[in-house]
Amino acid sequence: MTVYSTEPSQVFATIRDTLAHRVAGDLTDTTARLELAAVIEALDNIVDRIDWNAERLTRNIHATDVLARDLGLDHDVVGEGVECLRQGRRAISTALARSYVDPDTSSKAVDAVLRFTDDDVHEQISTALRSGLPG
Repeated sequence: MTVYSTEPSQVFATIRDTLAHRVAGDLTDTTARLELAAVIEALDNIVDRIDWNAERLTRNIHATDVLARDLGLDHDVVGEGVECLRQGRRAISTALARSYVDPDTSSKAVDAVLRFTDDDVHEQISTALRSGLPG
């Protein structure tokens, strides 16, 4: 559930700053420094062109709505896109925080969260790492 909590431009800015201010200073090889400078320039050029994958975002919004229904939540989310997803997941987080301290939390809610989490991890983890996951 963390992938949509950060904006692509913020992620790229963090990567760029790390490369430019932490990594570049430790490079002594001239060729490596030039290659790193080219990578940083490429990041600078691409940052404004990156956006969320609309199809994947729609699937995640739908999965979040299903989880909310499974938990018995009625929440009206205003907006669209990533902000809509964030609002839905905040509502779920709030409901879960309340239910986890309730000794009468139903196994139905726990099952819904487990199912969602399993699907979400497989959806969000990088393709290269998926082969190492069980199931």
